[in-house]
Amino acid sequence: MNETLIIGRKATRKNILVSFIAFIFYGLIGGIGTGGLLTFLTPLNRSICIFIGIIAFFVTMLIVVPLATITDYLEINPIFINYYVYKGYFQMLLETINLIIGKQTYPQKQINLNDIKNIELSYEPISMLWAQKGYKIKLLFHLNNQSIIPIYPSRHPIRNNDYEKLFVLLENKSIPIIDKHHLRNFLKTNPLAITNYIEKLEKTK
Repeated sequence: MNETLIIGRKATRKNILVSFIAFIFYGLIGGIGTGGLLTFLTPLNRSICIFIGIIAFFVTMLIVVPLATITDYLEINPIFINYYVYKGYFQMLLETINLIIGKQTYPQKQINLNDIKNIELSYEPISMLWAQKGYKIKLLFHLNNQSIIPIYPSRHPIRNNDYEKLFVLLENKSIPIIDKHHLRNFLKTNPLAITNYIEKLEKTK
């Protein structure tokens, strides 16, 4: 493998621009709403209210754009598996700024392919909006030194073929994939199929 394989969604300047345009309506609501309320409810000068409204617009965009753009992902090259994970809003904001200014970012975890003994494919329940229960795919990297590194490829939906590309790549490196729940075939279908299958597994426990 001479190319780099991305599992998940790697943010770029283009993604940031697209998100900015997509959510500009919310920014305008925040800015115009704040300026209008201050004009109506306070004795502040109109120019000051407009200035505060402009600030509110950019603050709103600084909140929604990183949350919509930055997500965890895996990057696999011929030597390493690099895991980029962002815990919390401020890490997402920092990554957004780094991308805009062109600063290089580094993975939070890096695993040498030669150090991997095997990989266990599993899943983990998560809480979703409106008290709904969902599931995320979990990869357990068992290393030759007996340590285990859990990785969750992405918090966003992943194209189904991406998983299979990863598994085939690793198997070509003589790294076994342990799939005790038989998830692999369902990962070739669609997100709804894998969710329904996992729900059936949960009911049999």
